[in-house]
Amino acid sequence: MLHTSLSSNGIPLPTTAQYVGYLAETSAQSAAEGVAKRQFAQDGYLLMRDIIDREKVLDIREAYLRMFGETFVKNGDYRRGEFSGVAPEALPRHGFPGHPAHAFVRSEIFLNFVDSPEFRKLAEDLLGGPVERVRRTPLRHFIKGQKAASRAHIDRTYIDSRKDDFVTLWIPLGDCPVEAGGLVYLEGSHEDGSMEAIKEVAKTGAVPTDRPDDSRPITHDLRWMSDVTRKRWLMTNYGAGDVIAHSPVIVHASLDSASDLMRISTDVRFIRAGAPCDPRWQQDWSADDGH
Repeated sequence: MLHTSLSSNGIPLPTTAQYVGYLAETSAQSAAEGVAKRQFAQDGYLLMRDIIDREKVLDIREAYLRMFGETFVKNGDYRRGEFSGVAPEALPRHGFPGHPAHAFVRSEIFLNFVDSPEFRKLAEDLLGGPVERVRRTPLRHFIKGQKAASRAHIDRTYIDSRKDDFVTLWIPLGDCPVEAGGLVYLEGSHEDGSMEAIKEVAKTGAVPTDRPDDSRPITHDLRWMSDVTRKRWLMTNYGAGDVIAHSPVIVHASLDSASDLMRISTDVRFIRAGAPCDPRWQQDWSADDGH
């Protein structure tokens, strides 16, 4: 199916049809015809191509990467954003105060981008009415060779809300082929009862984890989770301008980056207007805030 090796947090994920599948796509025209909400409810996610202007997305990518200096990207091409192999020295950890990502999520260009009307309209379509953007908007940045990725988890574990009041829009800030480490979704895992197998194993303490002191991630071993649930991980090659919306109860994770093309993305979240929102998420994102 795929002509590349895959891993997540350093653990290989086979590329056979038993473990890997493709995400379904929805066109903007289909969304306009009212298909989007039905497909979102059915699949737990909604992948839409070219929902926002590609050049607008690349403007954000370029503005962010310029904060690292000219030696960070290949050939000085900030819009494409391939890693040069030379990391900046003496930077704080990603997203901590003093790191470019920490400053960038507070910048005017970034805030204008996440307030794009296209994102709000999509969230309103999926939640069925007026929405409010959650202030905390993380910026993720993964580089080839790190062997660090998002562990299998559901958003509802991190933010307290009713599942029907809340939606996450994952936005790649630039092209993100599978080998660059985009999000992957456990097929059908948003459905009631789909995680009972994991709950039973968890009772025995046999769930593999590299964060034994943090109960929020389910596991860092995507192959193990596929074996236990008998579900595939769904993935795709994302492009600048694409958006994927997902339910707060669908299991998702990310792959390790094995491409020079750096994976940069943001999570823009919306809650139904008037619904209670976790107060921890109404502050600007900082990677050291524990949320």
